[in-house]
Amino acid sequence: MLRLVRRRARMTQMELAEKAGVSQQTVSSIELGHADDSTLRTIKRISSPLGMTIDLVPRWRGPELERLADARHVRIVESVASRLGGDWQVVVEYTFNHFGDRGSVDILAWQPSTRALLLVEVKSELDSAEALLRSMDSKVRIVPGLIAAQKGWRHLCLGSVLVLPDETAPRRAVAHLASVFDAALPGRTVAVRQWIGKPVGQLRGIWFLADTPTRGVIRNPGSPGLIRRPHPPEAHA
Repeated sequence: MLRLVRRRARMTQMELAEKAGVSQQTVSSIELGHADDSTLRTIKRISSPLGMTIDLVPRWRGPELERLADARHVRIVESVASRLGGDWQVVVEYTFNHFGDRGSVDILAWQPSTRALLLVEVKSELDSAEALLRSMDSKVRIVPGLIAAQKGWRHLCLGSVLVLPDETAPRRAVAHLASVFDAALPGRTVAVRQWIGKPVGQLRGIWFLADTPTRGVIRNPGSPGLIRRPHPPEAHA
């Protein structure tokens, strides 16, 4: 594919190598099918001047990998929902379609006493930061108006939070793009939890959450997206 596009661009191997900052031998080796001898970064550098993108697609046991990733996502969503206080009304997977802008919010939470609205985006893996932040900005722009019209939830306080597993890989990914995330989502775990406990003003932040099993949370059968905490049993004399 590299060879076909390079020739279509009327570019020699040497010219492509100079634009990519690699040797002509490296370009030739990859075009001959010896990609295993090069790093993914090198392959992307060579494809970039041609306007090509290279994606790494993991596969494992057919659709089982997708089910595995989805199961973890659900577990984190329910863990977040269980940690919101009893005064938060929680809706899971709030979907919307507003003049062609479609999407879903993993967790939409409302606290009537403070008129605080919280939008939570859950990611078990951090992929494209640009696409993620663009999606979160779109939801902050669209969803509050929709939910105000639908449920009368007119907010005074607004929170937009990205939840990631508290693990090395997500933390490194955030640190690698520190300037981007510091500007878009400046708050971190402590600030997020403080805001959830006592919402004041606006919040944009990242919550690194320990991936723990959910306890004491049930789904309301009459409303699939609503989660309620069961009341503790009464004490016996």
